[in-house]
Amino acid sequence: MTMVKTLALALALGAPAALHAQDLPDYYPADYSALVEASRGESGVMIYSNMADNNWAPILEGFRAKYPWIRVETVDLGSGTVHSRWEAEKGSSTRTADILVSGANDRWASYGKEGLMEAYESPEFAHLPDFAKPYPGVSVMSSDPLVITYNAALLSEDQRPTGFASLAAAAVADPGTFDGRITTYDAARNSFGLAAWWNYLDAKGEAGWTDLRAIGPMIRGETSGGPMNEKIATGEYVIGVAVSGITIFPRLEQPGGEILGFAFPDDGTIMMLRGMGIPKGAANPNSAKLFLDYALSTEGQTLIGKGGLVPYREDVPEDQVRYTYQGIGEIVGADNLIIAGFDERLISEAGAFSEKFTAALSGK
Repeated sequence: MTMVKTLALALALGAPAALHAQDLPDYYPADYSALVEASRGESGVMIYSNMADNNWAPILEGFRAKYPWIRVETVDLGSGTVHSRWEAEKGSSTRTADILVSGANDRWASYGKEGLMEAYESPEFAHLPDFAKPYPGVSVMSSDPLVITYNAALLSEDQRPTGFASLAAAAVADPGTFDGRITTYDAARNSFGLAAWWNYLDAKGEAGWTDLRAIGPMIRGETSGGPMNEKIATGEYVIGVAVSGITIFPRLEQPGGEILGFAFPDDGTIMMLRGMGIPKGAANPNSAKLFLDYALSTEGQTLIGKGGLVPYREDVPEDQVRYTYQGIGEIVGADNLIIAGFDERLISEAGAFSEKFTAALSGK
């Protein structure tokens, strides 16, 4: 159990204890309460992300209970739009993001190289895996699996592929069922898809490209997971591959969700590391740091899990969330996890890769 030092911090600063009602772990620095106090003079936190309201709800509720004077606003955008919008607004008088969260890992690699994010050293980093901080100022909020989703009414149990290789084999053997009815993120049009497919094909090599070419003409690319799942549910598609788990998990629990099913690919489950950072020059840096620390804490990671994302912190209780990074590793085998991180080759190889991917979708 962590110890709390709220009263000691308040007394040390000569301030009323009520001003420091936050319970801080004993590994937080002694002057952390100064950050808390500085946040009181700010105007809240604006977050641009590729997460929906239902994903945010639990952690926002927890953060609000801890820091009730900090108003958090979230704007749900596509992964690439998170960054293009902030890039267009930064340096202007427009109210813009204090925190960015997205799966556009090519952009995070670029920001890391260029030093565009505030190089804040969270006290939580010492309690997280090495991949939690790929660059100064860039941290990992969650590690979300990309799964196979399917229409359970249209695909019998023996027709449901368990991985990308088995999907390729099934589609070649039965084009009448699958032709034009397979979907995935289009890596040439979507930063999230670029990171996903680049990492998968980097891991699988020519065998992966051969499978993609074999069924490429049967695939119709999309740019967002929500529409993929809706079109699978209506029968426009029968299956989706490398679909973001956070878009399907909540859908399964909604009315009509029983028509959908999913599987963690047994030949390589892509784990998308969702980047998070505080831009240099953010209008509300102290509030943003408090939120980042909370998101990386045991409590914050647990609430992230309750919102449908997958926490990667090892001390998150497995029975309080749908999945954890460690739990998925046990399901598919740790060797079958493909970590979609922040490789700088996402920048240097993006153009050539997108051309090759587009050609593969044409069977070339």
